[in-house]
Amino acid sequence: MKICHVITRLIQGGAQENTVYTALGQAKLGHEVTLLHGPELNGESRFLADLSGLKEETLPGLRRALSPYWDIKAYYDLKKYFRENSFDVIHTHSSKAGIIGRLAAAEAKTKAKIVHTIHGLAFDEFQSALKNKIFIAAEKKAARVSDAIITVCDAMADQALQAGIGKKELYHTVRSGSDLAAFQNAKGLRSESRRKLGVAPKELLFVAVTRLFPRKGAPEILRALPENAKLLLIGGGPLQEELQDAAEKERKGKVIFYGQAAPGEIPELLAAGDALVHASFREGLARVLIQALAEGIPVVSSRAGGAAEAVIDGVNGFLFPIGDEQALKTLLERLANDPALLAKLKEGALKSDVSDYSIGSMVSGTMEVYKKIM
Repeated sequence: MKICHVITRLIQGGAQENTVYTALGQAKLGHEVTLLHGPELNGESRFLADLSGLKEETLPGLRRALSPYWDIKAYYDLKKYFRENSFDVIHTHSSKAGIIGRLAAAEAKTKAKIVHTIHGLAFDEFQSALKNKIFIAAEKKAARVSDAIITVCDAMADQALQAGIGKKELYHTVRSGSDLAAFQNAKGLRSESRRKLGVAPKELLFVAVTRLFPRKGAPEILRALPENAKLLLIGGGPLQEELQDAAEKERKGKVIFYGQAAPGEIPELLAAGDALVHASFREGLARVLIQALAEGIPVVSSRAGGAAEAVIDGVNGFLFPIGDEQALKTLLERLANDPALLAKLKEGALKSDVSDYSIGSMVSGTMEVYKKIM
């Protein structure tokens, strides 16, 4: 097959990892795969991966932020590209590229099947009703020209259908895949990882892997951190300086700011932790939840997106209501003061079945969707 994937940014992020690993997996199966993406802006780190085997193109108009000029340019550039290049499948990712890309593909009157993956939806209770209305209307229009919509968890399909986006038969769940072996093999790296980070063997260490952006949960985690615990904060973004100042004043010596980590560093860094904390307000299904469970590390997560499909409350972690900082604080304090409870959750995490979240399962699941609609 000739396959074209379209995404706005090739930065460090879950949607980008999912897209790149899917494209690389398809190329290894012998398919001809093109990856179209926008430019990296605002100093955000590019997703580092060997893209050999893929045809990679950058379109300057593909940008995450809403912009009439760039959005119109992206639409016409994509339409022109689809007319000049023949594909069997055009596969778009995330809201912005998904809307513009699908409409451009339909208008180009290409013979390609149009597939879209929802990694997370652009509407929720935490933004204005007007923005939600605009995104929902655009998603409804794009769904009408789609041959299939893939979601990384069942919760995304449910949320989209509740908003009236497409029909049930359009939707297929294909779970986002990680290199599970890399995480499972990191279980024995705890001591070495802690030594490198300067964390004592018996210190309680929570780990958070998140972009330091609003609504991603880092400030909430910092404020909820118990006095008798440390936090390893992995990620970068515009809130970093503010968070470092707050940590210096209120959590001096308790927070390790690692900065942006390459994907290959995450398994060893996670191994240092006693539990993963994730407090995002909006998600599809955060890949780091699965990665932590693959290492036998329990998870404390908000109920954003499909978290409840991986985290079994009280068995391999805890779930708390989105944005409920007090609930998060209470859970972290329970773990900090109850070693037996933490040990029980670690045992539950070790027994978690994450086999559906492998890269191989993701690639084969995506190809099955293609076959169904061809």
